[in-house]
Parts: sequence; structure tokens; C-alpha cells
Amino acid sequence: MIYEAMPFLSKINFEDRILSENGNGKNGALPKNPLQPPGLHPNVDFPVLLLFLRVLRAFVVKRCSEDVVWMSHRILHLDMDAFFASVEVLDHPELKGKPVVVGGKGPRSVVAAASYEVRKFGVRSAMPMCRALERCPHVVVVQPHFDRYHEVSENVFELLRKVTPLVEQTSIDEGYLDISEVVQTDEDARGLGARLKTQVWEHCKLKCSVGIAPCKFAAKIASDLKKPDALVVVRDEELDTFLLPLDVGRIPGVGKEGLKKLNQSGIKTIADLRRESRSTLTAWFGRWGERLHDFARGIDPRQVVTEHERKSLGTERTFDTDVRDVELLREYLGKHAVRLARELDERALCAATVTVKVRYANFDLITRRRTFQRCLFEAAEIASAACDLLEFTEAHQRAVRLVGVSLSGLRGRNMEQELPLVF
Repeated sequence: MIYEAMPFLSKINFEDRILSENGNGKNGALPKNPLQPPGLHPNVDFPVLLLFLRVLRAFVVKRCSEDVVWMSHRILHLDMDAFFASVEVLDHPELKGKPVVVGGKGPRSVVAAASYEVRKFGVRSAMPMCRALERCPHVVVVQPHFDRYHEVSENVFELLRKVTPLVEQTSIDEGYLDISEVVQTDEDARGLGARLKTQVWEHCKLKCSVGIAPCKFAAKIASDLKKPDALVVVRDEELDTFLLPLDVGRIPGVGKEGLKKLNQSGIKTIADLRRESRSTLTAWFGRWGERLHDFARGIDPRQVVTEHERKSLGTERTFDTDVRDVELLREYLGKHAVRLARELDERALCAATVTVKVRYANFDLITRRRTFQRCLFEAAEIASAACDLLEFTEAHQRAVRLVGVSLSGLRGRNMEQELPLVF
């Protein structure tokens, strides 16, 4: 960074160096035979380098005198608190203060969201519903209403885009904002975070948590640290103080298996992680190990990406009881096809590849796919392709726990073209 170069630049008196090596320095001429500094490649034109550094120093000094904080980088991460459950409570005020979970009631259903009232009983999202009922028998189970959640999500992100166009929505209930050009000081950043929280409450009647930090992963950690209804700001100079004492499991992307591996190796905190070499972490985790090495040092060069290209669409159904009826499976494939065709219509897309996923009762998972010469977008075409692929599974002989359909090779319908036939 330029600030790191300032101590070096400030020690160079470019005018004196050039004049002393060029006699009187008439007409501002550069030295003909400058002393070559140790370590500088002989092919480097040192006078040109000096001129570049002189211009760079003048630029930095000018900008720093105008605004000391112009180089600061600030990322804001906003995360809605218990989003699905909070929307249900908003729409059904009689649920306020009660332990609420969102999800199905079947024996294989999972908790999609849990209110903070039910979390006191150890109930969490992604937990099997049967276990949630064991831990909190008086919990209120609410069926999900995804269309409503998407509607509220759009309202929230519409508010965020009024602050800056640099908004990256990472899921239905969270996203990043690059506010580097919006605020000048840490106090400004805190004020903006507080105003956003207020606006979300006033317009949507929902609580959210906000984290602000110099990089994305630290901002995400900050938003989660004191949930719910939190606002945590991490200054540049406080990044190490903030990160190092934290449990290594706080790092986004460190799952159960990764955390187990780290803990078994004596790595409990981010400070412990920092002591490990890049080569060691890469040997353990591959490319993810390189990112862990950087995260432990507060390094995350990822930028806020305002648009992500959708690579696939998919939907699936886990049955309450194992299914041996192939006609019923075909019926669900048809329902999946209708839903996917609707999504394609909303995005003006078509798909080249159809994939069917089948999980058998013993949890064996298989997929079958086909890529077509002509892109598909009608429900009947997708359903027909999916049912044909089902014939290449063992669904006729084995009980099925889950069936799903996904589409890939997405492209705009105006870009549709003939494709080679691939199986």
C-alpha cells in the first residue's frame, strides 16, 4: 500500500539527488550515470525510476494533505436476525415472545429457522425437526412461506442500494456493502450502520445485525459476534486485537470437520492459526488452507461483487417416508419442472443440461444428466427429460428418500444456439 511506502519515500530528496549527480542540473536533466543501488537489477533505468518515485511522492503527499483517510477501505455486512421466523412473527403477532421454528412437520423435516426464544432450548436451524420437538415440546412449528420471505428481502435490499450501488447479496437475508466511498471516518461508518438498522426497522419492522470492518470476512464475523440487533465496528488499527482472541470456528467457511481437524492440531483461536505456515495449512486443506492463512492475518482481498452469474437452478424433495412408487416420483419430477420453468421465465433464461438426483433409502446418492442440442425452458420439456433420466436409475427396484431436478448450462433466450449432443 502507498502508506507503507511513505517512510521510504519521505527519506528521498529527489531534487538534491538529481542535482548532485548531474552537476548544476541545468534544464532539469536527469543524471547520466547514477549510482546503481544494491539489489537493483542492472537493466533497470534508475533515472526513470527516480522520476517515477518523485511523481509518486508528490501525488501521495498531495492526497494525504487533502484527506488523511482517503485510502481507508470499509465493508459493511448486514444480516437479518432469525429472518424466516421474524417474518412469521411479523405476519402473526400472536407468536411474539413464543418459541417459533419454521419448517415442515414430517419425520424427516428440518428446522429452516429458529426464533431467539427457542434457541434458549438448544434449537438451531438445520436441526432435525424431531430433535427440536424433543428439546422444546411447546415450540410452535410454522410452515415456510418463501414467496413472502423473498418479498421482504427485496424491500430490505432496495434500502441498501439507496446507500450505495456496491451491494452484494449473498443470500436471501444477508449481504455486503462497500461503503469506502460513502463514509470518511469510523464515526461516519458507525453512524451509517445505525441509520441502516433504523431504516430496516422503520420500513420492514425487522431487526438486523451489522458488522463493519476493513475486509469482507472480518465484517461478517463482526455482524455475527453480538447478535441479535448488533452493531460492531472494527477499525483498521484494531483488526488484530479483534481477530486474534476469537475461536477459530468464527471464521466463515470453517465447518464441523475443519474445526475438528484444527482443534485436534491444537488450533483453538485465530491467534493459534496465525502461527501455522501456509504450507502446513495447504497440506491440510488444499486451496482453502491458503485462504485460512490469509484470514488469520486479516487479509481478504475479495471485492464486493454486485452481480453473480447464475450457473444452475435446482429443486428437490425429501419424502417423509421412503417411496417405492415410480409414478409418484414422476409426479414430483413434474412439479419440480413447473417450478424450474417458472424461474427460467422470471430470468428470461433457458437451460442446456437437465440433471436428476436420486437419494436411496440407505443414503446412496446418484445423478443422471443429459445435455441437449437445443436449450429447454418449457415445463413439459424439462419434465419429459427428467422422467427419461429417472429410467436410468434403480428407482424401480429401490426405495427412494429424495428426488430432485437441476438445470445448468444457463443462457439468455436471445443467446440460444445449437449445442453438440452430449450424454
